[in-house]
Amino acid sequence: MLKISDMAKLANTTRRTLIFYDEQGVFKPAQKSDSGYRYYDYKQLYDLMTILGLRNIGLSLEQIKAIQSGGQPALPVLRQAQAKISDQIKKLQRIQAVLDQRLHQQAQTSAPQLYVPEVATLAPATFWCSRKAVDCTEQEVAQLFAEFYQELDAMTLLDTATSGFLTDLPVSDPAGYKDAGFRILKATDQADSADYLPLLEKPAGRYVRVWIENTAAGIDRGLKALKAYCEAQHLQAQDRLWQLNSGDTLVENGATQYGWLEYAVS
Repeated sequence: MLKISDMAKLANTTRRTLIFYDEQGVFKPAQKSDSGYRYYDYKQLYDLMTILGLRNIGLSLEQIKAIQSGGQPALPVLRQAQAKISDQIKKLQRIQAVLDQRLHQQAQTSAPQLYVPEVATLAPATFWCSRKAVDCTEQEVAQLFAEFYQELDAMTLLDTATSGFLTDLPVSDPAGYKDAGFRILKATDQADSADYLPLLEKPAGRYVRVWIENTAAGIDRGLKALKAYCEAQHLQAQDRLWQLNSGDTLVENGATQYGWLEYAVS
């Protein structure tokens, strides 16, 4: 017969685990001496290895005991474990994708020149979209931000997919920014899009844009620069301002330190 330490070594587990399994009625020794020493038969190794394997795939001790007693068929329990592991794999893949994005972003060091408008041809993008807010106070932005990201999974805020705002503001009215209605945006590839949030398409095409510092003064300066540039270049801009963050480290009011102000132009 095997002493408890020998059985633990043979099964690549611990003495403490075997004591716990005995106390929980999952795996009992073949014999127990009057002084409390536990002894096991070699043939018990196979049951123990099975139990350890079931624990490894996520089954609880109660589920294992139910299978052992015949009170619960093994197949449904194993299917539950499979579904749980599939969910865990998806979460780990999501975490890995976020880490990959953040590492890639850290490797990018160059930045455009501040407050110098340009015209660029941009690819299409799809965004999750919050409800519309009309009060651009710190309190309103924080409330809308919390509400929006509570609808998404916890990793969405951490990934580096583009975030920002869509504001109802003509390029000719920089002074109207503080009173303009806006929505919070977060880019998505639609592969895992949430049914409970509306999607908004940013079409491909020509955009007039400017790289700015996301402060009240920086946004005002950028909007004025865009207005002057559109007038000088005779550009017809749409009445929707895309205010897109750069990176994912939010400083205040749901914005990163720097970002783009963009208008689609015809």
